[in-house]
Amino acid sequence: MAVRVSSAKLSGLSERFIKTWAKKTARILGCPDRDIAVIFVSGKKIRSLNRQYRRKDRATDVLSFPADSDDDLGDIFIAPAVAKIKARKRGMDEKSYLTLLIVHSVLHLGGHDHHTAKESKAMEKMEKKILK
Repeated sequence: MAVRVSSAKLSGLSERFIKTWAKKTARILGCPDRDIAVIFVSGKKIRSLNRQYRRKDRATDVLSFPADSDDDLGDIFIAPAVAKIKARKRGMDEKSYLTLLIVHSVLHLGGHDHHTAKESKAMEKMEKKILK
């Protein structure tokens, strides 16, 4: 498994830290051999991606794009500036929140979602298990 990280400087996290959490989550999902890209972007860039792919004209903290390949799990785009604001609103430090976003996004790439209350509860339970 390869985890490709782009623009880690924007996050304040080390590439090693990012890769460790992405790999741990993929292993727990049973996808340890599939590649993941984690790309840190500006608020402007994530707003553009959100508008283009989700038809929502606003910045968000993270977007996940599952791959159509058996080799790749998918791509994760994280906007640290937006995440910092959301972390404060949740009473979390930025590093913990960015870690949660990595885990949460890899779960999305693995097919988990939170469209219903049942799905949300199951996903939150997995997040807590992984983050222990």
